[in-house]
Amino acid sequence: MRTIIVLLVIVGIIITSAVYAAGHRDQKRMENCQTVDIEKVKQFQKETSDLRDDLVIKRLEFHNEKMKQTPDTGRIAALTNEIKEIRHKIKGVADKYEVPLGCMKWLGRNMHENPDGSE
Repeated sequence: MRTIIVLLVIVGIIITSAVYAAGHRDQKRMENCQTVDIEKVKQFQKETSDLRDDLVIKRLEFHNEKMKQTPDTGRIAALTNEIKEIRHKIKGVADKYEVPLGCMKWLGRNMHENPDGSE
């Protein structure tokens, strides 16, 4: 019984720490978003419209290829590179207009992940 209580306390501490850390990270991200120049975001949105459309299509193609009974690894590798290239271009435009990508809900964390979801 005592072992169960100790384990529950440890699990509770771990969960509380993780929730606190996640909340602090999101709060920090939102602080950066409060000083975003709306005109710069509009310019960023306009200039990256086609790139963002391409990114959505490539991600769907990537997902569809991975879901096939026998996925083509060459096609997956090519799509992964194309997605990385598009994201790199979007990041370049974001840097040009000083727009923090973490504030862009449609991108956010996804810009920093690999297409397969790994970090």
